[in-house]
Amino acid sequence: MIPLSETAAPTAAAATAATATAATAAAVPAKGPAVAAAATTTAPGPPRREQHHAPARRRNARGHGAQLADEIVAGALAILDRTGSSEAVTLRAVAREIGIAAPSIYAHFPDREAIVMAAVVQIFDELHDAIEEEVSRHEDPVERLVAGCAAYVAYGLEHGPRYRVLFSEERIADLAQCKPVSIGPDGRPLLEFGAESFALLVGALEACVESGASASTDVLGDATAIWVALHGAVSLRTSLTQFPWPPPGWLVRRFALALGRIPENDT
Repeated sequence: MIPLSETAAPTAAAATAATATAATAAAVPAKGPAVAAAATTTAPGPPRREQHHAPARRRNARGHGAQLADEIVAGALAILDRTGSSEAVTLRAVAREIGIAAPSIYAHFPDREAIVMAAVVQIFDELHDAIEEEVSRHEDPVERLVAGCAAYVAYGLEHGPRYRVLFSEERIADLAQCKPVSIGPDGRPLLEFGAESFALLVGALEACVESGASASTDVLGDATAIWVALHGAVSLRTSLTQFPWPPPGWLVRRFALALGRIPENDT
């Protein structure tokens, strides 16, 4: 039989410990929301700089690869207009201009030269459209010839960077390595670029001959002479801006009639 004093001692000790624990818990206040928030809050650091990213270019839908090719050419033309030099048209510059990665260009153009040549084709198309629009405004053959010549010069003066790339040293060097210009069955040159614009000039002079207004016996030769004069007018007026040039319209009419073998008193 265990003595009563031996069983009471542990019980008393346990009671004393429980009492001490309760007192300690009462002395320490429980963490409320404010205390918890303070415990988890860190010291503020330096303000973060906002980053501005160019909006991601929207990927062309399947089957619309030609749209990206057009955008690449448009980007090249924008660079050409802004800088005035085809040398600024690089793969990286074009990629930045339209917001794509440079390697994406290779699916459409093998190198920068191909991009420049595509731009040249578009510029010749623009030149042709400008000439055709002005020619269509007139019925008289002589006035159609003069209007077409004036449109040529106007385009060259208003779009200097684009016009210059048509006959730039870089492009001429590339053409020099190509095969000679072929001659068609009618004796006319088969131009790789700009054939449509030159054909408008030849056709306009032919119409003048057929109407009796022109005495030309060599339409191709006289049309070529007019083209040389048109190009010279654009190049000289662009290079010698301080020269006292007469109005472009007056000058164009003078040499179009003279080189087209058209008497001025008949116009």
